[in-house]
Amino acid sequence: MADPALAKALVLQGGGALGAYELGVARVLYGERGYAPDLIAGVSIGAISAVLLARPKGGDPLAALEGFWKRVTVEAPWLPDQLKPYASLWGNPNFFMPRPDVWNLANWTNIYSTEPLLRTLAQFVDEAALADPQAMPRLIMTATDVVAGQIEPFWSGAGGLTLDHVLASGSLPPSFPATTIGDKHYWDGGLFDNTPLGEVISRMKPNKAPPAEREVVVVNLFPNAGTLPTTFAEVKQRMMTLSFANKTESDLELLRSFNRLAVLMREIRTNDAWSGLRELAAYKDLDQHYIEVPNIVDITRTGSLDGAPWSDFSPQGIARLAEAGAVAAREALAKAPATAAAKAEVKTGKRPAVRLAPVG
Repeated sequence: MADPALAKALVLQGGGALGAYELGVARVLYGERGYAPDLIAGVSIGAISAVLLARPKGGDPLAALEGFWKRVTVEAPWLPDQLKPYASLWGNPNFFMPRPDVWNLANWTNIYSTEPLLRTLAQFVDEAALADPQAMPRLIMTATDVVAGQIEPFWSGAGGLTLDHVLASGSLPPSFPATTIGDKHYWDGGLFDNTPLGEVISRMKPNKAPPAEREVVVVNLFPNAGTLPTTFAEVKQRMMTLSFANKTESDLELLRSFNRLAVLMREIRTNDAWSGLRELAAYKDLDQHYIEVPNIVDITRTGSLDGAPWSDFSPQGIARLAEAGAVAAREALAKAPATAAAKAEVKTGKRPAVRLAPVG
């Protein structure tokens, strides 16, 4: 079956506990705006957020995401407040736990086991819907093929997905083990590209919806700007930030460039004054590869990465990030141009239903 029109997409970055920021964004999108994307893409913790929003057990996306974050919160009342953000370094019972086989340390390739995460996801994810290639919204997760050294997208429309695909997208070494699917071994997709924007656009290409309907919301957990490091710990933090911040801004600028080219393609396609160009091989090739996405909503986290925010699963850390995500989402959406569908919602007072049933 051909894909339905994929007009609205949500793109979620990876970043460990920073994913609580995505919880705050989801509270605004789903809880306040009645958001119903056609496509959700995620990497690492973003893949976890994506599967919970797209395939929630019980049918409520926001409830599934809220339940997950409540489950992976690490309470450490015995620690002083300044040490609570580091409590998960000794394990997170519902996410990851240290390996017990210390006698085999010389042969380790990872520090923690992610079996607890698999059990937690099974409580909140509808695995039957996840395996259904016709289920909506469509899902994209990416992981890095360790041997090939290439990013690999997992597309729900190609036979469905499993929880192993979610684990593969978040298998960050050396903390977590590689995930084996078939005869391939995967690490975290963020090692290669923490923002799967290109995969999203490639899946929106067959979209027959009018350009005014198309929208991509990108949640960026790692701001590029920072401070000059003065210690080894700060150097490591800065390196990790730059690695995972990756090229989000350049990706967005590239998408805006594609938009300009897509507008030109549309002008040639619809204006007979340019009919002579339509037979050119170069035009025909370009016309198949570009679509216009005029509404790009960039929700980027700001603030310091001091300490270890990507491993801060404390109640205070999660609440702080979620609140920051909600504030940023409201600000970004207030500035963003409304799609034609959103304008219709405002005019009629109706919000779209969240589509979880398979499309038949």
